[in-house]
Amino acid sequence: MVVKKLPKRFFLFSFAFIFCMLFVTMSATAGVDKHITRTESGFYYTIQKGDTLWDLSNSFSNSSWAWPEMWQYNPQITNPHLIYPGQKILIYKKEWEGKEKQPEAVVEEPVQKIKPLHTFKEIDRVGFIRETAIGHHGTIFKVQGDAILINTGDQVYIYPEPGAPPLSVGSKYTTFRTLDPVKDPETKEYIGIQHLLSGIVEITAIEPEFAIGKIVFTYRDILINDLLMPYAKRSVNIPIKKSKQGLAGKVIKSEEEDTIIAQFSIIFIDKGEVDGVEPGQFYSLYLQESARPNPAEIKNVLLTPYLIGEIIILHTEKTTAAALITNSKQQIIPGNLVLPLAVSGN
Repeated sequence: MVVKKLPKRFFLFSFAFIFCMLFVTMSATAGVDKHITRTESGFYYTIQKGDTLWDLSNSFSNSSWAWPEMWQYNPQITNPHLIYPGQKILIYKKEWEGKEKQPEAVVEEPVQKIKPLHTFKEIDRVGFIRETAIGHHGTIFKVQGDAILINTGDQVYIYPEPGAPPLSVGSKYTTFRTLDPVKDPETKEYIGIQHLLSGIVEITAIEPEFAIGKIVFTYRDILINDLLMPYAKRSVNIPIKKSKQGLAGKVIKSEEEDTIIAQFSIIFIDKGEVDGVEPGQFYSLYLQESARPNPAEIKNVLLTPYLIGEIIILHTEKTTAAALITNSKQQIIPGNLVLPLAVSGN
């Protein structure tokens, strides 16, 4: 009899079930099993100091790369890199109970494998760098009451851009502004124009010489003279993909002009769609220093790069990409190297 390989998801929960049964039937003195409890809805693990989803995924499924699936089953965790001792996470759903008891048999119907995802709920606020500034549809020229800060719910007045598609009532637009031209941190060559997204406005009325809008969401401060482009909602679930082998890029700058760039900062890199960079890819960050090995000579040499962090690509343009720093061992600076992920198998 030919036995087909059961899906990885089967083993993920079967493995967790075995741990849970050991906990119920005997007193465990060490390991993660002693922190597992059973409720009507399933089996839960209590986070301990030093735990990460990456490590727990490896404990329960023998694969650290399954952590996005574990995160999907625990929507109460808003940031997968911030879990705290005492939190309980679901590792085994009630509806899966009993499946581990089924004998291995020929699977008649193919079971679709869940593709690991990285969820980033603030994806709509991530800006971009393009070689030239995009065309806009209008400009905010006033806020009702002349408030200093423009907030959610405020009414704003918009000057439609001549020649652009007309604004329409009920349509939503992303508000943005462009910053100073971006240059390569080392060569000082021109890269493009940064577009900083500030919020969302919905058009509520059209007058002969202007339009009226209501701010429905703010990502950061919305300013007078901010521009409008059509709003396009992005998916918060980003399929995880393998990094582009052979890619060698570098960090351009942080999105927020941060003086300290570290974990959870958004950065731009100098590689994009034409280089094979795609959302969902992970890359490693390296620092490469130089030094003068021979005191008698003026010449400096480049030293071996060393790992200082990790990023996931969130959005790509033709020649640049925006990324989230998911881990950093020290401060990240423009010019740091971007290389394929330093993990076996990727």
